[in-house]
Amino acid sequence: MSVIGEPGYGPEPVVSALAYLPFRVVYVPTAFVGRVVAWLAAGYRTASPLERALILPTWAVLRGVFLVGCSAANALHGVAKRTLED
Repeated sequence: MSVIGEPGYGPEPVVSALAYLPFRVVYVPTAFVGRVVAWLAAGYRTASPLERALILPTWAVLRGVFLVGCSAANALHGVAKRTLED
């Protein structure tokens, strides 16, 4: 085990995992929402006009949730990288 300040010292694996935990907590549900948005978009292309009227509001709301989740995940990933670089 290296001492802080010596050459070859790096963050412990547990510290790395904990630094990226908030990113993963946001990223995983966001990825799932992204798959749902893609599925709704595919259904919209082949739907009847009535089905399109029902799909569009759901798609729009989930698309917004997806974009907010992506932004939050990117911000948390950047924070984790900066934390581990110090």
